[in-house]
Amino acid sequence: MEKLIQAFFTSGLWNMKLNVLLLALGVCYLVVTRNREGVDSEESFVKPGTKAVFMAGLTIFYLALGSPLYEIGHELFSIHMLQQSLLYLIMPPLIIRGIPEWIWRKILVIQWIEKGTNWRRRPIITLVLFNGLFSLYHIPRIFDFLMGNELYHLFSHGVLTLAAFFMWWPVMTPLKEESVLTPLLKLAYIAAAGMLLTPACALIIFADHLLFLSFHETSTLFPVLSPIDDQQFGGVIMKILQEITYGIALGYVFFQWVRGEGQTSLEKEES
Repeated sequence: MEKLIQAFFTSGLWNMKLNVLLLALGVCYLVVTRNREGVDSEESFVKPGTKAVFMAGLTIFYLALGSPLYEIGHELFSIHMLQQSLLYLIMPPLIIRGIPEWIWRKILVIQWIEKGTNWRRRPIITLVLFNGLFSLYHIPRIFDFLMGNELYHLFSHGVLTLAAFFMWWPVMTPLKEESVLTPLLKLAYIAAAGMLLTPACALIIFADHLLFLSFHETSTLFPVLSPIDDQQFGGVIMKILQEITYGIALGYVFFQWVRGEGQTSLEKEES
């Protein structure tokens, strides 16, 4: 346990290049979204809460790929699954909601982005794509191959993270014109996402043997867990964080639904 804690105080395990890159991105975001006095337009004001959400998303991205979690994730399967939970379940909705509507509109009018991502409006495709890729990634032979090659491993993270953004888009998009699901269908979409992720987690949690040769040795950082216990614990971490994240998303959609219905009723009364 002491070695595990000590890893977070080892400067060599922190990715300083990624730190500088994300700090620069954060500064650019704050400059672009700065509140301009005397300017009356939709671009003149970005709520502090929106900025905080974006910064939280950047921080979580750095924790997953730039902190010692990245290196520890090569030794402990449970930490690897925590890293994936941060990247695929928690970070994308924060980034999506942290970018103001007017910035999204400027991004999505770029022709090659619009054409290359127009299937983002097809929830069934986005839902099946992410969960299918996630399950494919955890096929033992594929998993061990990717874990054994740093370049392919990072590439797989990139593909799955992008797929996670598309999966979250139909639920979390701040743009009314991009919202292709009714509130009720959004609730069903989130529930379906939870069900599709369950088989991969269940396979890992209830397996009575080691599935992944990449984690066949007991960790020197945390020798309390045997490889099989570490494997099962990883599945539990992913499932618990999935339940928490999707539960929050369900609550968010339901709250937005109720608030929207209240505003509609109020407008009808006033008219």
